Amino acid sequence: MGSNPNIQHIVVLMMENRSFDHLLGYLMTENVAIDGIADNLYSNPGADGEPHRTVSGAAYQGQLILDPGHDVDDVYFQMERASASQPVRYSGSVEARGSYNGFWTAGAKLDIWGSANSAQDQHIHATIDAEHYSLPQMAYYGQGNASSLAGESLFGLVQTTAGGHIAIPLPGGFSATGGLAGLWNSTAGVPGASQPSIDRTFNAAQTPALDTPTTYVGRGGGLDWIFPLSLRMTGFSSTLTSAYKWSRDTSGSPYSFSRLDAIAIARYQPAAKVDLGTVSVSARLVDVATSGGNRMPFYLQPTLGGTDIDNVDALRSYRDYRFRAPNLLVFQTEYTHTIRGPIGFLGFYDTGKVAEQRSDIGFSQFHHSLGAGLIVRVGGAPVFKFYYAWGGSEGSHTTYTLNTNNFTFSAPAGVF
Repeated sequence: MGSNPNIQHIVVLMMENRSFDHLLGYLMTENVAIDGIADNLYSNPGADGEPHRTVSGAAYQGQLILDPGHDVDDVYFQMERASASQPVRYSGSVEARGSYNGFWTAGAKLDIWGSANSAQDQHIHATIDAEHYSLPQMAYYGQGNASSLAGESLFGLVQTTAGGHIAIPLPGGFSATGGLAGLWNSTAGVPGASQPSIDRTFNAAQTPALDTPTTYVGRGGGLDWIFPLSLRMTGFSSTLTSAYKWSRDTSGSPYSFSRLDAIAIARYQPAAKVDLGTVSVSARLVDVATSGGNRMPFYLQPTLGGTDIDNVDALRSYRDYRFRAPNLLVFQTEYTHTIRGPIGFLGFYDTGKVAEQRSDIGFSQFHHSLGAGLIVRVGGAPVFKFYYAWGGSEGSHTTYTLNTNNFTFSAPAGVF
């Protein structure tokens, strides 16, 4: 091994502190070069404040009359007792971000974890948060899957959301979710910019809720699923997230709606001696229902093209927010392979469409994108992507995405 061929094996012993000290720590008395312990070198204070120092003559066993069991069944028993005590844990964060073009956001989040099935390490998770967004320039090309680049215009969006979300673990990897929130929106034109303002190109008949502020009370629930429950570095894993939400416009305007969101992701990494990369396949469906003359505001509709308002990229050869409508269907496949450390290769294929009517969601008239680039991961999560994408009828797109958002349970579009 290395420069010392006499070393053939390294054995790592994981023992309790006292066992380790008895077996190896006192080797320091034989060889002072060993960083170990010696008599009276360390101490801990007792209940009376008097120090109890390290001594080599301590008995190896028999001096403890009562000691918790160390076998597997004993450990499970202790874990179940801890679960029965229903401990609650809290964490919070406050964040503010801005950019050179005037975009800024600020908010705060409180996460609350309760106890649950300790054998599966699933816990009740509640979130309370409030966020404010100011996006002074966003692109709009019109409604529908066939909107034209000739309609490109700009609008500004100010949005505030506050509410709560809870996830309750169920057997088999399932979780029941629910939430309640308020959402306040206002839009405006962007005069004096390089592109025309939205109110110069479109009217309210073409663009629902154009120049109309809205206030919503939203409620909803859903079912999530994850497989396997324990983290796997290799093999197959999958997740399913689904939620149905009712958004009622309390201002009296005809913009109330309900929305189904469903996302399925499957990943596979072969178990091999060398890294063969990871393949992932995902599908997303957004289905919106309205009644009584209500319509979904254009600024709350999902988009395809580049990255969307939540920094999710799909149809990456097109411009950001390129296609917009109430309903959406998109499929994506990605291949990632580690190059060095956190840096990896990224290859992808996207295909999808948007639809103004629910009945128009189908498997025809899809747009397509193909591309490659680099990805940087921190803690297993992608934080930076740089890629070149081509495909479709509008040329290529070279861009990057940077994800620094800590508000992982809510989004500018008002999840609940």
